[in-house]
Parts: sequence; structure tokens; C-alpha cells
Amino acid sequence: MGNRMMRAVSISSDHQIAIIETAVPTLTSGEVLVKPCSCGICGTDLHILRHGFPGTHYPVTPGHEFAGHVVALGPGVKGIREGDFVAVDPNVVCGTCRWCRSGRPNLCLQLTPIGVGRTGAAAEFVNVPSQNAFAVKEALGGELAALIEPLACVIHAIESSQGVKNKTVLVFGGGTMGLLTAIMSEVSGAARVVLADPSAQKRELAKRARISEAVDPVSLGSECFDVVFEAAGVQKALETALLLVEKTGVLVQIGVHDEDATVPFNPFKIYEREIRIIGSNSCADKYAEAVDVMNDIKDRAAVLIGPSFSVWDFNKAVDSMVTGQSIKTLLHFNS
Repeated sequence: MGNRMMRAVSISSDHQIAIIETAVPTLTSGEVLVKPCSCGICGTDLHILRHGFPGTHYPVTPGHEFAGHVVALGPGVKGIREGDFVAVDPNVVCGTCRWCRSGRPNLCLQLTPIGVGRTGAAAEFVNVPSQNAFAVKEALGGELAALIEPLACVIHAIESSQGVKNKTVLVFGGGTMGLLTAIMSEVSGAARVVLADPSAQKRELAKRARISEAVDPVSLGSECFDVVFEAAGVQKALETALLLVEKTGVLVQIGVHDEDATVPFNPFKIYEREIRIIGSNSCADKYAEAVDVMNDIKDRAAVLIGPSFSVWDFNKAVDSMVTGQSIKTLLHFNS
């Protein structure tokens, strides 16, 4: 596809959105060319758009939660064929640093995520390393396939908590990450799962996803939980979360806060209650597992999917997400 041109969304260093015409990527060794069919927008994209996100290489084409069809193979590609329907792990890593060797590729010293450090999927075509493309059943559909990336992040977070089986779990935030965390906590055998969000709309959605308890945070009181996931990325949620961790319990930070944000905490309470605070960043090496798990939870996960927007109406899609009109905001590529 050399010398062909394509359209792409571009975010400039001064945080302006434009639709540009650019060359279709030329494939290097081990790469495949994917024609996206569905792409999610998440909090990371909003950070890139509003004020920057660490590792962003501007101007950047966003889009790291996506699925599509393989339309061309680069030299040396094996195990993937043209026409395959794939979901893509966005974390492009070196594979050789200490973190990659220890099974923590999300912490790679040369991490270059698709849609952040390199061109993303909000375009007619995107080039990706073949090892990052995972074949999925076409019957799953592009929208659920695009949710595999946030699901992989949730699986990593639950593993980081050292497990939720037979434990009480509190999840702050009724967005995509919070809802998937609550669903996966129940699937993983938690004794009780409570999702807290001030939005009545999100609590209603949680009920539709068959989450047993969805409450307004103001009603939580002082009851403590064995595992607390902060998936809202909101300072007040984190401050409250720190107060509701049971003795020997764990707080897992999933929500993306501003890079320079700080939260006050009481170090004596951390000491006295032997509380652990753990960060959970991206999907680590859980993408392949998430491909399988999505098939098991697809009916519940489908509740998150709302109206989709043309990729060329990126501004409208962002507005829908910011104003809470949709939970998982998705882009489609029909026109």
C-alpha cells in the first residue's frame, strides 16, 4: 500500500484536533497493517487531548483500544493471515529490559504505546507489531473486541490486589474500568462487591450489568472492605477510598489522575491498620487472558456499550464522554 494516502485524527502539541491526510504506513519487519472497525476512547485519551500524558509524541493519532482486520503483512510475519479479525495490545515494548524479562512489559524502559508514543487507531489504517495482534472470533464483534484492552487492565489490577476470592470488595467509579472491575471481582469469587458512584445513571447501568450493589458514595458510612479499587481518577474518591480499607487490606489505584495531583493521607492509619497501597498501570501481560475472558463475560460487558460515533466526528465523541452521555465511548469507521 506504499504511496497511498489515508485520513487520520491528529492531536497537536497545543491540544487541537484535526483530520489530516497522511501516508498509509509502510510495514517494517514483523508488522501487520490493520484496518480498524471499532476503537474506544478512555481517560488516557482525554489527558492527551487536554494537557498531555507522559510518553505522548505529538502530533499523535490517538486510539489504543481497538479491533479490526489485518489487510497486509510485513516481512517475516508468521501465524497471522490477511483477513484475520484481531484485537490489539497497545503496549509496544523492547522485550529485553529487566521489566519485560520479569513479565512486567507495561513498565518497559522503552515502552511506546500505540496511540500515545506511536500512531494510533483513529485512522483508516494502523501498523502494529504482529505479536501485539490477537485473533478473536468475528462473532464477538468490534465493539466488545475493543473492550478487551480495558478488561486486560482490570485483570492485571485484580491480580495486583493478590486476589479477591472470598473477600469484600469496594469499587469507586462507575465508568468502564469500574464496571469491568466490579464484574470481574464477582466472577473471581468475591464474597461481596459494592460499586460506588454519585451518578444515578451509572448506578443504573451497574444494575443492568448484574452488579449486586451499586450505591452513592455518600451512603457508604464507615464500613471497611478487604479490597478497595479506586477507578474514578477523582481526588475525592481516592481520599474516601483510603479511609475504607479494612485492616491488612489493600487499596488498588487504577484511575488515572493528573500527573502532578497529590492527595493527603494519614500515615499513622496506614501503619496502624497494616494497609497496602498498590498502583496498577495498564494491562501488563494479561491481554491474551482477556481475549478468553471476554467470551465468558460478553453479555455483561455489552451493557457498557452505548452509541458510537464516526471516527471523523472525534470532537463529538469526546464531548459525549466528558458529559457522561455514554460510558464506553466508541468510534466506528463506516464512513
